[in-house]
Amino acid sequence: MKLFQQLLIAPAALGLLAPLAANAAEVNINDVSKYTNLGAQELSTAQFSDVVPGDWAYSALQNLSQTYGCVDNAYTQSLNSGQALTRYEAAALINACLDGGIASAELNEDARRLANEFGTEMAILKGRVDGLEYKVQELSAGQFSSATKLSGQAVFTLHAINTAGSVTDNKLAFNYAYEADLKTAFNTPRHLLTVGLEAGNAGAADYQFDNAIATANDLDVASMYYSFPVKDNYQVTVGPLLDQDDVISATTSAYNSSFRLDVMPWGTEGEGAGPGAAIAYANDSGWNASFSSVTTNGDGATNGIWTEEGTDVYTGSLGYDAENWGAGLIYKNDDTDSSFGGGVYFTPEDWPTISVAYDTQTDRDDDDDSDFMIGLDYPVGPGTAHAGYQSRDTAGVSTTNWELFYNYPVSDGISVQGGMFVEGNNTDDETVGYAVEPFFSF
Repeated sequence: MKLFQQLLIAPAALGLLAPLAANAAEVNINDVSKYTNLGAQELSTAQFSDVVPGDWAYSALQNLSQTYGCVDNAYTQSLNSGQALTRYEAAALINACLDGGIASAELNEDARRLANEFGTEMAILKGRVDGLEYKVQELSAGQFSSATKLSGQAVFTLHAINTAGSVTDNKLAFNYAYEADLKTAFNTPRHLLTVGLEAGNAGAADYQFDNAIATANDLDVASMYYSFPVKDNYQVTVGPLLDQDDVISATTSAYNSSFRLDVMPWGTEGEGAGPGAAIAYANDSGWNASFSSVTTNGDGATNGIWTEEGTDVYTGSLGYDAENWGAGLIYKNDDTDSSFGGGVYFTPEDWPTISVAYDTQTDRDDDDDSDFMIGLDYPVGPGTAHAGYQSRDTAGVSTTNWELFYNYPVSDGISVQGGMFVEGNNTDDETVGYAVEPFFSF
């Protein structure tokens, strides 16, 4: 039991027998002064008389405030300026002074006398504060923490693919993708717990677009990790569900790759989530770097983490970002193959944003893959037009791809994206696809 509560037991018990205590729930400290003009036949004038300079209580309050370092509020300011206090203002000031865990042996005689004199008012004020705190706790129960933020998007993809000799020729398909991220901050915004949820019904036979998610309509936990700062420029991330592309500090492209073509298809392609850890560095000069280790099948003791049986993915990046340009390098090794690539982007005023990236991959059989891409983004009317060109060589099979699409903002949180793509290689006929995708962001 806190000290001032002990001091209140006797006077508070007596105060509860007074007529005022019957209406304690209706007391308002800002309105209580209106009672000072009530006649003696209703209430005792001593009970509601102001504490003015020259009173023993006034001097004792000044001494109490100075001795125990009370909270600097309007009441202490009134004391310092020689203004009168109501009895409830005096009681609030005493509560503030004595609610700091002061041992009873440390109290001087003035403090004991004040606690006895204003015990009733102190008890009433304390009761009202406790009641308000209880109501706040009731209202907060069952709600998200104020530090938890939910964001995400739902995408509807209506598309048709035309490939000569394919069973999917000229058939219209309609599927969806849903993603939601829960981010909870602890202590500061840089201490962050992230939980990612996703669901979708894109089948294996569908020509995969960038937003396609195939979970057979099941809502899956796709990621779960915790990030925290180490000094000013370092951020550490660790968790049981961390993907390889969750922590890559370098920016190799500014192209909006939300339609189909991938920028850095091997360096930034997620290998699947698993236990992992990462560290990222960034400073005000624009330089940044990151390194991560993720074991995609390390959720059980059979494979383990950093073992011969486990599939460990290591990714390192180095980047630089200036006001209207930037560049980055990414290296990845996943026990089976390795990739290395880089990119540069420019964002000049009144010109399209230009992104150029080159990525390579080498597997254990020494089959070399390469990918070169150029992307352009340019505002047109209320929306933005995007065009991308890609030349890819996969184990000797060359593919030339391009896409053109337009994103139109309908309202806050809603946009519609429509476009087409063409893919051609040196062995098969061209594949042409069309898609319209509404985006719902929240």
